[in-house]
Amino acid sequence: MSTTKTRTVAPVTSCAMPHLPPMRSDVERLAWHATRRFARFRVLAWTCHEHRATWYELCQGSGVWFIQRMSGDPLKPNVAQSHAWREAEARQMWVALLFGAVR
Repeated sequence: MSTTKTRTVAPVTSCAMPHLPPMRSDVERLAWHATRRFARFRVLAWTCHEHRATWYELCQGSGVWFIQRMSGDPLKPNVAQSHAWREAEARQMWVALLFGAVR
């Protein structure tokens, strides 16, 4: 008796970066500030900028964490920054952003 195994094949996409889902109806609005408050910071995670007009980065600098929203030309984007949080709060906001719960 032979048995056959079935495999689930994930769809192949050309982009490995996360794409944000549509905003949920109960979306929480983040406050965005056009000024750059941090001279030096590290980008730790990001969403796709090749297939979206607006993309986001999770950043850390000066002991705090924040999210950057960028739009327009990828070589010279319009940049806005969120409030700064401690690491745990920032990671929660980042996950909420990835699931469409905040923008």
